[in-house]
Amino acid sequence: MLNLFAGNNRLQKILFIGGITITAFTSSLIIIFVSIRRKRAKVKQEHDRDIELFLKNNGNLAPMRYKYSSIKKMTNSFTENLGRGGFGSVYKGHFPDGHLVAVKVLNESNENGEDFMNEVASISRTSHINIVTLLGFCFEGSKRALIYDFMPNGSLEKYICNNASSSAESRLEWDKLFEIALGIARGLEYLHQGCNTRILHLDIKPQNILLDKDMNPRISDFGLAKLCPNRSSIVSMMVARGTIGYIAPEVFSRNFGEVSYKCDVYSYGMLVLEMVGGRRNIDRREVDRTSEIYFPHYLYKQLEMNAERDGNLARNFNEEDESQFVKRNLMIVGLWCIQTNPKDRPSMKRVVEMLEGKLGSLEIPPKPYLYSPPRAAPSYSASESL
Repeated sequence: MLNLFAGNNRLQKILFIGGITITAFTSSLIIIFVSIRRKRAKVKQEHDRDIELFLKNNGNLAPMRYKYSSIKKMTNSFTENLGRGGFGSVYKGHFPDGHLVAVKVLNESNENGEDFMNEVASISRTSHINIVTLLGFCFEGSKRALIYDFMPNGSLEKYICNNASSSAESRLEWDKLFEIALGIARGLEYLHQGCNTRILHLDIKPQNILLDKDMNPRISDFGLAKLCPNRSSIVSMMVARGTIGYIAPEVFSRNFGEVSYKCDVYSYGMLVLEMVGGRRNIDRREVDRTSEIYFPHYLYKQLEMNAERDGNLARNFNEEDESQFVKRNLMIVGLWCIQTNPKDRPSMKRVVEMLEGKLGSLEIPPKPYLYSPPRAAPSYSASESL
C-alpha cells in the first residue's frame, strides 16, 4: 500500500509538471501568435496609409473610385469569371448604362499593394488606342479592384499558341497578325517615348495582349510596370520580374547589360516570333524534360535556308507572295529585338519604322547568342483576359 501511495504521488507530480509545461508552452504560442497578428495588422495599416497617400497625391490622374458594394453589384456578385492570374481574378460586369467592363479583383495576399499602385500609377498616365483604359478602381482595405473596358475577343494567346483550337475563328490571316504586331509596337513606343514619364511594362506576352471587338491589340496588366522618372532609361531591380520565356537576359545577370526599356523590346521580339511560328517559345510541360529549348534558333535557320528564295521573290514580287514577305519581315524584326546585347536591339520607334517600311528590304540580323532562361523561374506573372 505504501508503494502504491508513493507511486500515485509521483504520477501526480509528473502530471502536475506536465500540465504546467503544456500550459506555459500554449501560452507562449498564443503570445507569439497575437504578436505576429498585431505586427501584420500594423504593417497592413502602414501599407493602407501608403496607398491612400498615393491616391491623394495622384488624385488628378486616378480614375473614379467605387465602393466594394458597387463592384459586387456591377459584376452580379462575381458571377461570370473571365480568368485567373497571379494577381487576382477577372470578372465580367457592366455599368448602370449597360457599358460592358472587366473587373480585376486583386488577391488579398499581396498586402503591400504594389501591383495595385503600379496599375493605377502607370495606366492612369496613358491614353493610347493600343493601351487598355482604366475606368475606375476600388480600395477598401484588403478589398481592391480595377475596372477596365471589356475586351470581347480575349487575349492574343488563344490565336497564336500551338494549343489553340483549329476552328476558323481561332486562326488569323497574316495581314491581321501584322496589324496586331504593329499595334503592339506602337503601344510600346508610346509607353517608352510618348508619355511624360517613361513606363516599362516588363511583362509583355500573349496573355497580356487583349483584342477589342475589331481585333485591335491593347497592352494590359501593368502590375509589374516600372516608372522611369526624368525619362531615365535605366531602372533598379532587386529581383527578376516577368514571365519565363520572355525575360531579357540582363534581368537575370547584369553581365549582359543594364535593365532598361530594352527589356520590353526583348519580350516583344519573343512575342512576335511566337506569332510567326504559331507556337510557344517555351512549352512549360517540356521544361522538366529538356535542358534547353530555344525556338528563335529554329526560325533563324529557316531564314538562312530561305534566303535565296526570298531574294527571288523580291525580284519577282506579286500579291500572292505578300504573306511570305509579311512572315519574313516579322521574323527579322523579332530576331533583331531579341539580340543578347541590349545595345544591339532597336528602340520601339525603330521597330515601328521597320514594320512600316518596304516589304523585303529588311536586313537579316546577326544570329543571337544561345540564351536559355534558368529552369527555375524567379518570378511569374500570370494574366487574364479583360
